Amino acid sequence: MKKSALGIRTQLIIGTVLLTSAGIGLVGLMSIKAVEMSAVYAKMDSAERLVKVLNAAARSQYATHGDKESTRAAGALLKEAGINDFEFTDGKGVVFQKEGTLPEHLGAALPFAGEIIVKRVGGGILSGPGEALHVIAFFNPGSGSGRLRFAVSLKGVAEEMSGIRNFLLAYVLLDSLIIIITGLYFFSRLVVGPIKRLEVAATRIASGNFGERAEVGDENEIGSLANSFNIMAERLESKINALERLNAELIAAQAELLKTSTLAAVGNLAAGIAHEVGNPLGAVRGYVDILAKGGLEKDEEAAVIKRASAEITRIDAIVREFLEVARPSKPTGETVEVNRLIEEIISTVAVQNAFDGVKIIFEPDGYVPPVIGDEGKLRQVFMNILLNAAHSLSCAGVKTITVKTYFDGHAETAERAKSLRRRKDDQMFAASTLEKRCVFVEFSDNGRGIAQDDLPRIFDPFFTTKEVGKGTGLGLFVSRAIIKAYGGEITVESNEGEGAIFTVALPARAGDKGDGA
Repeated sequence: MKKSALGIRTQLIIGTVLLTSAGIGLVGLMSIKAVEMSAVYAKMDSAERLVKVLNAAARSQYATHGDKESTRAAGALLKEAGINDFEFTDGKGVVFQKEGTLPEHLGAALPFAGEIIVKRVGGGILSGPGEALHVIAFFNPGSGSGRLRFAVSLKGVAEEMSGIRNFLLAYVLLDSLIIIITGLYFFSRLVVGPIKRLEVAATRIASGNFGERAEVGDENEIGSLANSFNIMAERLESKINALERLNAELIAAQAELLKTSTLAAVGNLAAGIAHEVGNPLGAVRGYVDILAKGGLEKDEEAAVIKRASAEITRIDAIVREFLEVARPSKPTGETVEVNRLIEEIISTVAVQNAFDGVKIIFEPDGYVPPVIGDEGKLRQVFMNILLNAAHSLSCAGVKTITVKTYFDGHAETAERAKSLRRRKDDQMFAASTLEKRCVFVEFSDNGRGIAQDDLPRIFDPFFTTKEVGKGTGLGLFVSRAIIKAYGGEITVESNEGEGAIFTVALPARAGDKGDGA
């Protein structure tokens, strides 16, 4: 239902004018018709009295002068009364005297309690008094019963009613104007004004001035409404003040928690660095002490130096991985063909010892647009995920790694890509990533999987499921930092004993809508 755009004041004005005009107009119309019918019935009374006078005069003339003289005397009296259209008929309906022209249409009968029959030619509720009254009466001069018909003009009544109608119209207009002005004054004072003040107060409260209150005014329904509104505003102000205090306390607590969390994270990171660097550093110190004591054969000395060099290389690798996190690469505008890059990586790792007995299946999408990023960094990420997958296959019978690519702008794989966005695990894609057209790279294996307790920590620094000395626990941490630098995300799904699925989402190059072949 369409809402009215008119204000309550305008609607009240229109409603008052319409109702008043309709009511007063109806009263005026009924008054005019009442006066009009009164004039018509006055004419009918006059016609009846005239008929009685005619019959009396005719009988008097008949007694002294005979039948013809009595009829002539009756016609003369009709003319003296201003009636020029009449006719006399005998008992058989034969016209024996006629003057003027009577209307052919007799008209509609009017109710009359007298001794004559009256029919009105023309007239009606909205068409005035009519043209004439058609009077039919018995005429009995003494020689026998006959009938008299004559027409009484209503022209004079119509002229009189014109003046009365103008007067009543002026009265109706003046009366309507007085009623409308008076009604609008009281409406404005008792209804519109208080509601308008209530609206102003509500608008100010909505704009943030919660200390605003409505004027209560008279003790009526609107006053009660204003009072209830003020109570509501007071409660609202109280609730908002309480919420603001709680929000301020929450912000302070959040800042303190963030500070504490940051310090804890820095502490954990420092502890991890100390642990990861401390072990090889202690080994190097031991090797230096051995060399300092001397007495070693050349081959023994060379072996100690080689082991010390390996530990130093390990320290250097840890430092470099942290530098990758501290200075993540930013997009430079370079584009990377993901399908081509994965094919190259598979060809490279296929000859490595870590992938002995591992079958790598690649299922590329029909069309995957380029992504923006550094090819070397993406190669590092994909290689790291493949190496982790191969490590998890050490106890598997048939070792299989499947790599799939999807593009959610491609019609053939849009539904599969959408299913990745709707995953219900705890590690959902970030909202900022899902707002973009993405290329998805999915790595799945049939290895031992990841324990549910380990899943939340899988991307944490220094967390690893490998044996001591087999990994630093920084690979996935660095990989995620690289992908996030390009506006993407990595997620993982796994059940222990059922393998794992790592999915990398990378925003596609701007302008690619999936219409490629």
